[in-house]
Amino acid sequence: MSQPNKFGSYKLLLLLLLFSFVKMPAVHAQSPPVFPEKIKNFTTDNLGNIYTLTLDNQVVKYTPDGLEQFRYPNRTLGEASLLDATNPFRLLLFFPEHQTVLMLDRTLAANGQLNLYQLGFQGVRAVGMASDGLLWVYDETNFLLKKIDADGTVMASSGDLSLATGQPLHPVFLVEREQTVFVSDPAVGVLVFDAFGQYRKTIPLPGLTEFQVMDGQLIYSRDRQLWSFHLAALLERPFSLPFELGQASKVHVTNGMLYVLENNNLTGHRI
Repeated sequence: MSQPNKFGSYKLLLLLLLFSFVKMPAVHAQSPPVFPEKIKNFTTDNLGNIYTLTLDNQVVKYTPDGLEQFRYPNRTLGEASLLDATNPFRLLLFFPEHQTVLMLDRTLAANGQLNLYQLGFQGVRAVGMASDGLLWVYDETNFLLKKIDADGTVMASSGDLSLATGQPLHPVFLVEREQTVFVSDPAVGVLVFDAFGQYRKTIPLPGLTEFQVMDGQLIYSRDRQLWSFHLAALLERPFSLPFELGQASKVHVTNGMLYVLENNNLTGHRI
C-alpha cells in the first residue's frame, strides 16, 4: 500500500519543481499606445495578430507589428461584446442583444451568421469557437454546454450541470484550447470540460470574467496584477510587472508581447 503513495509523492514533487522553474517573463516599462482608436474589447490569435473592437462597433485586424490590415463595420445588430480568434481563419463576433453570432474570414469579410433565438436558445452569454470550426454555447435554460453546427444541430453536450455542480450556473466566458473547454462563472470559478463537453472539474478561481489559456496555464488579471494558474501543478502565482494594472484591465500575452486594455486604450509591452 505504501508504494503508490511514494510514487504519488514523487509526482507531486516533480510538478512543484517544474512549476517553480517556469520562467516568468520580464515585462518592460509601458510603451506608448500602439493602437490609435478607443476600443472596448480585443483579442489575439496564435499567429500574433491583434483584433480590436472599437467603440463604434468596428472590428480592426492588426499585424503583430501593429499595422492595420483589415476593418469590418457592423451597426445593424446592436453592440458586439465578444471577439474569439481561436481559429485565425474563422473569427467569431457575438452580438448578445440580438443573440447573433457572425463569422468573419481572415480578411474580416462576413461568411456566416447564426441567430441563436431561431436555433432555440435564450439569453446566451457564453459562446466560443470549437477547434473543429463548430460553436460552443452554454444553454442557461437547460444548464447544458452544447457544441452545435451552423444549423443548430447538437454535435456534443454535457449533462445537466446544475446536478453535476449542485447549483445553477451563469457562465459569462468560454474558450477551447488543446481539446479542453474552459468555462468561467464568476460566482463559482472555472469549469473544465473535455472535447465532448463532459464536465471534469471546477478550478476554484471565482471572479474571473475572462482569461487566456497558453502553455498549460490560465493567464488573467486580478487585484491589479497579472496572474498565472498552472493547470498541472494547480498552483497560482503573480507575474512581476513594472507597473500596476487597472482594476478592470484586460490582458493578453502573445508573440513576445503583453497587451493591456485599460480605459478603452490598448498598449503593448515587450516581454
